Amino acid sequence: MKRILLSLSILLLVCFHANAQAEIDLGTVRDGAYINPGFGFSYRCPKDWVVHGQATNERIREIGKEKIVESGALSKSSAEVSVKNTHYLLTVFRHPIGKPGITFNPAILILAEDVSFAPGITNGKDYLLNMRPIMEKTGAQFTLKEPQEYHFAGLQFFRANATSTTNGIPAVQSFFCRIVNGYALVFVFIGPDQTTVDQMAKTMETLELVAPGSPKPE
Repeated sequence: MKRILLSLSILLLVCFHANAQAEIDLGTVRDGAYINPGFGFSYRCPKDWVVHGQATNERIREIGKEKIVESGALSKSSAEVSVKNTHYLLTVFRHPIGKPGITFNPAILILAEDVSFAPGITNGKDYLLNMRPIMEKTGAQFTLKEPQEYHFAGLQFFRANATSTTNGIPAVQSFFCRIVNGYALVFVFIGPDQTTVDQMAKTMETLELVAPGSPKPE
């Protein structure tokens, strides 16, 4: 069971909590493509990976909430505020959660955190630098001196890499972030080693622009 829940624990240590009552555009998935007109982009998931829904998000939320408070990274009250500010847009695992024989289940997460209250966060680099001290309190170690700039579909992102250990099993995480509509839009890639994560991160190249208000696939 510890191994099955490994990626769940890591995800929440990385990205805080989801708000099941989100009023923002959560997007839709069809034929392996995630489309979110509200945030103006589409993204193609790795072939044959499994998209998980709200039940998984809620389970992640409960596990992570306990761990991040226990670590001292956030107080209980601060964690509750995070619930209201952060929203899951997409949760994808390489294998269905609970599949026997899986020692590490790589994951991709797209989340949006409301940062409109923080005018000092003007780009993805600012957000990732603010996130760093909180993650370090959970035991994460960053492997880049500072976030690096990337561009996909003409959009500016910043990348940060980190390593961590959960239940004795090491993991590597990469974050790509940009600020849009008052939200930090964050792509999180989690794998057993940097090579695997770098391969997963190449899917950022599938990013395409979607006009706001474009119809969602039926």
